[in-house]
Amino acid sequence: MSYVDILRKAEYFEGLSDDDLRLVDKICREESYDAGAVIFHEGDKAKNLYVVKEGRISIEIREAQTKPLLVKPVSAGGAFGWSALVKPHLFTAGAVCVGKTVVIVIDGGEMSNLCRTNARFGVVVMENLAKLISSRLKDSREQLAIEKRPW
Repeated sequence: MSYVDILRKAEYFEGLSDDDLRLVDKICREESYDAGAVIFHEGDKAKNLYVVKEGRISIEIREAQTKPLLVKPVSAGGAFGWSALVKPHLFTAGAVCVGKTVVIVIDGGEMSNLCRTNARFGVVVMENLAKLISSRLKDSREQLAIEKRPW
């Protein structure tokens, strides 16, 4: 099964050619989860990147919170798990399935190798990654501000 059409829509891969996406496709596999399943916890070792094929996941911060803080819902075509490409390779938030969910799992070590061996590919992916991280940081700050409102 080829995942190129799904990868083409994911934030990580914006601006890559179909040839580039076929390289990524070779290091992908599919996993299915039921509602409420935890794909990874905040602080876990990050070995993989993910793209939602079907369903929705919730990116949540639990550490130092009395209840989970929703950072971002991620739906079909959305990417998460960027920590697999950034040292120290520990997830900064958790990922919980909102409903039955199917994800494309991308091997983080192999993805890092693709980025290191092809400069153009690596620059595009890392620029997209920086944009995604910046967006998630903004989302986190907005959620924290809402949580701290007195009303």
